[in-house]
Amino acid sequence: MKRTTIVNTVWKFAERVCAQVISLIVAILLARLLTPDEYSVVSIVVIFFNFANVIISGGLNTALIQKKDADAEDYSSVLYVSVLVSALIYLVLFFAAPQIAAVYGQPLLIPIVRIMSLSLPVYAVKSVLCAYISSTLQFRKFFFATIGGTLVSAAVGIYMAMSGYGAWALVAQQMTNTVIDTLILALTTRMKLLLRVSFTKLKGLFSYGWKVFVSSLLSTAYNEVIPLFIGIKFSAANLSHYTKGKNFPTLISNTTTSTLSAVLFPVLSKHQDDKETLLRYTRKFISVSSYLVFPLMLGFFAVADKFVLLLLTEKWLPAAYYIRIFSIVSMFDMIHIGNCETIKAMGRSDIFLIMEVIKKSAYFGVIAAFMFFGKTPEMLALASVICTLVAIVVNSVPNRRLIGYSYSKQAADILPNLAISILMCGGVMLLGRLNINTALLFFLQIAAGIVIYLLLSLITRNKNLGYLIGAVKERAK
Repeated sequence: MKRTTIVNTVWKFAERVCAQVISLIVAILLARLLTPDEYSVVSIVVIFFNFANVIISGGLNTALIQKKDADAEDYSSVLYVSVLVSALIYLVLFFAAPQIAAVYGQPLLIPIVRIMSLSLPVYAVKSVLCAYISSTLQFRKFFFATIGGTLVSAAVGIYMAMSGYGAWALVAQQMTNTVIDTLILALTTRMKLLLRVSFTKLKGLFSYGWKVFVSSLLSTAYNEVIPLFIGIKFSAANLSHYTKGKNFPTLISNTTTSTLSAVLFPVLSKHQDDKETLLRYTRKFISVSSYLVFPLMLGFFAVADKFVLLLLTEKWLPAAYYIRIFSIVSMFDMIHIGNCETIKAMGRSDIFLIMEVIKKSAYFGVIAAFMFFGKTPEMLALASVICTLVAIVVNSVPNRRLIGYSYSKQAADILPNLAISILMCGGVMLLGRLNINTALLFFLQIAAGIVIYLLLSLITRNKNLGYLIGAVKERAK
């Protein structure tokens, strides 16, 4: 199992790194070619799509992964129901498009909502395919599907942006990515399907999945309520700066956290009755991922303004503020994921739901206060930092009892990585005061951050550096 975990982690990490690097390059190129106003139109549609995707999966895809003996009847039943739900959501969005356009004062939203919604049934198929591949630990398939979809969609998006299609370039890019990715997964995955739906199977899956569904819906509502509010109360440009500033730190953080969590959940599910193994894997996940994510996010925090000026141009400079805010928020995602994936893997979706209700109640209270007192979108973004602190506390409570993951153990796994990351960030920010060419200074800061972090890791004898080197050596053998 250790070897299987390492191999699948390597494949998943390779997939995420390649996809995110390509996505980062494409996002930079499109940001230079398009205006914030053109970005805002698609940003609004994505908000509604995020809700739609949660409803389509309904927590059933997670239930498929968690179930030890899921068979063809389980997957077939979930697939057909998901496609049916996606078709119903498409009809709702099709007829609601004029109202959505009226609220935001963007007539272009009508055709874009109706066209982009055509990809929802494709997402329904993809969600079930991903559940099957994750459950059977065939992460190599994700690599080829993601790279294929990302490259083709990148070419389509850049070509259309250079040809003057504006917001439609982003529409074509996102739809192409979904279709190509799903098509490759379907062609390379031998998932047996039956021409029937078992309501008994669905009932069993839903008994676990509905709690995950409600939790995911609450999480999506939290993630999207501020952009929705900014888009209505402030300008379209404000929404674009917020979205772009949030997307870059999230993209970088997800490269590591989504890689490890995608492998962690199915592996933990296979050991759901062994508390010692669950504790060992959870601690290793949080320790290693924080060692990788903390310096990435704090380094990005330090070079945010240079990054925007050099790569996105001055028209996107207000996004630098949001990059800093969400760099702080994103660096703690791995703590949430590590604790939550363990709880879900044990089949305790009831605890997971209670946690989400507590967190989201606190979140919405904080957000409501910032909406009432905040006079600018920049002040609204600060609410995310407060909510992250709340999440750290709430997510760490259940695992103390479930697997013995005490606060002291969590602190021992995280604080050494946080300390050397903060020192590295301080050094990079001091270096940023030099009055030299922006491009030269940007790359000098990055190089200095890497060197400082590695030196501090060696000086403090950080155990995660040794573990990563050992894992690479073992895989090479």
